[in-house]
Amino acid sequence: MLDPVFDIAFRGALAAILLAAAWHKLRNPIGFWQAAAAYRIVPEALTQSVARLVPIVEIATAVCLVAFTSTAIPVIGAAFLWLAYAGAIAINLLRGRTELDCGCGGISADQKIHWGLVVRNGVLLTGTLALLLPTSARAITWFDYGTAGFAALILLSTYAAAEHLLRNAALLDHEGTHP
Repeated sequence: MLDPVFDIAFRGALAAILLAAAWHKLRNPIGFWQAAAAYRIVPEALTQSVARLVPIVEIATAVCLVAFTSTAIPVIGAAFLWLAYAGAIAINLLRGRTELDCGCGGISADQKIHWGLVVRNGVLLTGTLALLLPTSARAITWFDYGTAGFAALILLSTYAAAEHLLRNAALLDHEGTHP
């Protein structure tokens, strides 16, 4: 069973990550559309529609993760997003297309795709799937909400640090491939 504090913290952190990703895409819709088109995953005729839809889905999923805690639907939606992102990156890496902009947003807005991003999305997927575990029915106090808030901040700080490390590792690796 998952303690309610962990449930609240995971939901809050995952919702914040999704909202930050959506914000990046909405701030630069043309840039995201170009990044999405470069992946060559969906037919070219649908790319612009998909690029417009993705941030809306991210926002809706983030809101639903926090608002509808008694249903698995937003958790499955978030899991699908992480899986789709990891799959799109992996497909292009397997195609040998390593110079694509990830289109991820946030700290690594100008990051090229690499296997670390697939792993990152796998970790996000795993954390999201943990929300499918049953939550214990113990009473939640104001202290629990405070603890969950701090735990969400710690999770977000850890995510931000990992993003910086992934970006720096990719930059160092990229620099090492050029004479």
